[in-house]
Amino acid sequence: MRSSKLIYGLAIFILNFNLYSQEIRNTNDYFFPVMPNEINYLSGTMGEIRSTHFHAGIDIKTSGRSGLPVYATQDGYVSRIRVSTNGYGHALYILHPNGETSVYGHLLRYRDDIARYVLEQQYQKQTFQISLFPDKGLFEVKKGDLIGLSGNTGSSLGPHLHFEIRDENQRPLNPLKKGFSEIQDVVPPAVYAVAFKTMDIKSRIGNEFGRFEYTVKNRGKEYFIDEPVEVYGKIGIQIKAYDRFNGIPNRNGIPYISVYLDEDKIFEVQIDSFSFNDTRHVVNYYDYSARKNNNGLFQKMYLDDGNDLPFYPFFKNRGIIDIRDDQLHKVIIQLKDVYGNMSTLTIPLHGTTPMTQAVRIKSNAADQIKTTLYEKYLKITAPTSGGMVDNCLLYSNRMRYELLPSYYSEDHAVYLWDMNLGLPDSINVCDISKDMNYEVTLPSGVDFNFYNKVFDLKSFRRSLYDTLYLEAEYKQLAESNTEIFTIGNSTVPLANSIQITLKPKFDYTGSDKFAVYSTSDFKNFSFENNEWADNKITVNTRDLGTFTFLEDTLSPVIHPIQLNNKKISFRISDDLSGIKKIDAYLNDEWLLMHYDPKQKYIWSEALEPNKPLTGAFKLTVVDNVGNINEYKTQIN
Repeated sequence: MRSSKLIYGLAIFILNFNLYSQEIRNTNDYFFPVMPNEINYLSGTMGEIRSTHFHAGIDIKTSGRSGLPVYATQDGYVSRIRVSTNGYGHALYILHPNGETSVYGHLLRYRDDIARYVLEQQYQKQTFQISLFPDKGLFEVKKGDLIGLSGNTGSSLGPHLHFEIRDENQRPLNPLKKGFSEIQDVVPPAVYAVAFKTMDIKSRIGNEFGRFEYTVKNRGKEYFIDEPVEVYGKIGIQIKAYDRFNGIPNRNGIPYISVYLDEDKIFEVQIDSFSFNDTRHVVNYYDYSARKNNNGLFQKMYLDDGNDLPFYPFFKNRGIIDIRDDQLHKVIIQLKDVYGNMSTLTIPLHGTTPMTQAVRIKSNAADQIKTTLYEKYLKITAPTSGGMVDNCLLYSNRMRYELLPSYYSEDHAVYLWDMNLGLPDSINVCDISKDMNYEVTLPSGVDFNFYNKVFDLKSFRRSLYDTLYLEAEYKQLAESNTEIFTIGNSTVPLANSIQITLKPKFDYTGSDKFAVYSTSDFKNFSFENNEWADNKITVNTRDLGTFTFLEDTLSPVIHPIQLNNKKISFRISDDLSGIKKIDAYLNDEWLLMHYDPKQKYIWSEALEPNKPLTGAFKLTVVDNVGNINEYKTQIN
């Protein structure tokens, strides 16, 4: 009797499931890919600003778990499968009849038939990382079909499902505009801070030149600065702001922003789609320098030079405010999410003519000169000395220039220099000197080569957003036989790669384990290249900064975890250059080893699942400079 009831209940479940599947397949709505018909939460939104790219989809939380069923959002067929140790990890692409493609990233595993196909291809090509493009009829799916399980593979920082919808040209669209009822949002965007930046040498903020941050206050969804900000000339506004969703603390991107000056719209942001060719240019969308200096992420409410992103349906004067009167003005910034929730930020501005002579406060500053470069303007800050005007002597191209203070700030005098007049060699104020390290002016939009004794540099037509005033410095640390090449400022973003050829003065020919590494703190090092030619080494990089040579003589470390006839697994790590290649053989036949770099973990998967893993086993792990470690054992 109990068995009959169980069979009857199972039959009813299958009938209801089939009716439910038929129901969702007969609608035109998109099917939510994980935990459908439940309230879901997001940890990331489409168009959200990441450090080096715009986020292409939505990140759906899975309550910190892996292994949740993932479903096809619409009818179609699997057009691409990718397995990678980084990026989306295990990813699946489904092409739909309307030309759109849905993408499912960081999967734990694929559906059984898809997983079997991938496994066979990995064995055929003898590689774990693989990109496949199955024939159209091989894996057809219907809306709501199971396609895999959610996970934490690739560059994921925690279990979740990355979900995209792309148009027929593979440009990401905002999935939330498909009207998923599983995501609810009545929370408007929040503003945390605002920054103002002078955009030419005559502009001022609070009578000063540079970039200045202000905190904001709020009453509900109304944000404001309660005291007028004194400004003059061309000013750029930046905001630190995020969107919020119901029930979660995550800070997400804001797709729609409008800026008004005295009720006149001057700037608009609208992120509904973009090309993957644009995504790197996020570094010009936000203030890259502020983020590198740990000031947080500020979006520019204006277009900097070189910004050709397609997010600006409307702007006047590139969004730059120009105030030259002595009147009160008001900036209103409207921030809206995809659900129409809106916040406003109100900023009162007071046009104020800069003071040519300011009262100085008694000097107690340290005897030093500080310089900060804002695009093409060098701000020089120096201590003052008595009642006399302290002129700045600036030397450039064998010429001496005498600069009067532009203004005084507390106990310092401030001088401004247009870099187009020449690259400074040194600066002297009140017998205090500072040597400068500018080497060359690199123009944007053209190919340009530069050569000197310690490095060569090639900048290409699309490498730079704007003219680059390149600083460079070479040092030798005799006690450690270390050479340090500082090339450019790491706070300056590059649009695309430049090529740097380092010409060391030390001889590294005695060892083939020397390579070039980049570093920002001399504690963490990133491998760049180890291919030498005539005692030179070339790096293609999108990041300016510091490079050095290090020798890696240590082989990768292998720690066995599980060795039996069902599963073979290890922890692997490398001290410096990083792991380049992993190969395993059982009885001289290639054995697939899955690799999770985050966990430093590898594990076996046999082509024949029921065949015991027995016999002679050999694992070989190679790092980026060719150090090899082998592990051999007999498995019974």
